[in-house]
Amino acid sequence: MVKPWRTLLLLFYIGCLVAVVAVMSPGELALGTETALKIPTVTDLFPSPEADTTGPVDMSRFEAIAKRLEQEGQGGATTDPADSLPTPSDSQPKPNLLGTEPPPDNDSLIRRRFGVDTSLAEKSEQIGEPQLTIQYPDSLSPANLDRFFGSLQNIAQQRSLVRIVHYGDSQIEGDRISEFLRSRLQRRFGGCGVGMVPLLERQTSRTTLRTENGPNWAKLAAYGNDNKPNRAGRYGPLVTAYRFSPPTLPSQTPQNYRSWVRYRSTNYSTEPENWTQIQNVKILYSSPYGPVKASVQVDNDSLPLARTLERAPGLNLAQQPVTANFQKLLLKLEGPEGAEFYSVALDCNEGVAVDNVPMRGSAGIEFTKTNIDYLRQQLRALNVKLVILQFGVNVVPGMVKDYTFYENLLYKQLLHFKAAAPELDILVVGVSDMARRSGTGYASYPNVPRIRDAQRRAAFRAGCAFWDLYSAMGGPNSMVAWVKQSPPLAGRDYTHFNPRGARVVGEMLYEALMKDYENYRQRNRVTQ
Repeated sequence: MVKPWRTLLLLFYIGCLVAVVAVMSPGELALGTETALKIPTVTDLFPSPEADTTGPVDMSRFEAIAKRLEQEGQGGATTDPADSLPTPSDSQPKPNLLGTEPPPDNDSLIRRRFGVDTSLAEKSEQIGEPQLTIQYPDSLSPANLDRFFGSLQNIAQQRSLVRIVHYGDSQIEGDRISEFLRSRLQRRFGGCGVGMVPLLERQTSRTTLRTENGPNWAKLAAYGNDNKPNRAGRYGPLVTAYRFSPPTLPSQTPQNYRSWVRYRSTNYSTEPENWTQIQNVKILYSSPYGPVKASVQVDNDSLPLARTLERAPGLNLAQQPVTANFQKLLLKLEGPEGAEFYSVALDCNEGVAVDNVPMRGSAGIEFTKTNIDYLRQQLRALNVKLVILQFGVNVVPGMVKDYTFYENLLYKQLLHFKAAAPELDILVVGVSDMARRSGTGYASYPNVPRIRDAQRRAAFRAGCAFWDLYSAMGGPNSMVAWVKQSPPLAGRDYTHFNPRGARVVGEMLYEALMKDYENYRQRNRVTQ
């Protein structure tokens, strides 16, 4: 028979052991790239009083925005496309002497031509008071986005295409937030298409288009651990470059390679008809050792549009007029060794284009790896008027007390863009709230406000605008409230917005931009 004092002694020893583990615990122990072992900490054993509380977050406004968008027909799919989109088949086309051919596509699809509405008269709308306004280095003279606002105002007069590039981490992956912002801007100022898209996309969770591609593409990227770097810094506007693999030096006997990429419409978009309407296919590339053969096939067209892209030692932008509303668009490319492709843009000729550029795992500090002359040429060729930088969730887990180092790194990225294009306007979107387990519940990471403050200081030092997403969504423990909302606005990882929440964020950002656009127009009328 075990005596009671022995049981108590055993429990005491176990308690001491747990206490030692909690004190020494790092919190998490990585077991791979996507898996971690949670080890209890002192905070877990003795949670603070505010743990697992949503605090003073008023969710009524966010829920009202979500319901209004759904009633307006902007609701789109409520299922997270990351859980719903089909994954590519494991069976790959067999290579031939030149590379690969796309698999046969026997879908019974009918190509639909359409006439794009060329009327670019700006649509009037009533903009409500934004949840949070955009902040500027000099609050008395908020002119840091005036060049962009001027470009919007002159679209109809100049018959121009104004491009916005939305860079971010996995928070915008799958065209989240960007899609809704694009939809709103194109409804008001005109435009169509999804903008720039990659030639190789590992994640098939984009709501607007599904990408399929030949197996012989090699991706070079300035970010991520699984991508090869481009030592010359010749990255495109997607911070990547794509080559026919294997990339080799030119041989004495020139040899051509070829591959393909197919873009398909999806059922997950808020406005699938608008995203597949295009007037132009643009290819950003370089090919120092010879020309590139390219062809574009819309749906099951028996006569693809074929052309030869000229030899280009440096950066070159080729455009192929394609007026169509496609369900699938096949691009075939054939070129010599050394040819590099940087992006494909599916655009209208006029209006607004918004590009979604997710950089999974990035903290937004890799842009300086792009050669500045190359960056300058890209921004000019694509007529980029606004760059939005939205990063931070990958900085949060590595908690430190002082984020001056991150401020300085982000500041260098902003200066890099400014040096490449002094006329470019930049909007920095601050980090969103992010929560972790605390005791039996969840609470915000305590360092999120410090990261937000570092981002704002970097933006103001560089003369850029700043939008505080952390405060816009409610501040401390707001992510917990967004997850607990019914229906929820964020995923159970307490980090990423779901499609419903992403639309709310997109609407808040749009309202903030358009409020300042109206202010710009008012100031412009006064000074004239």
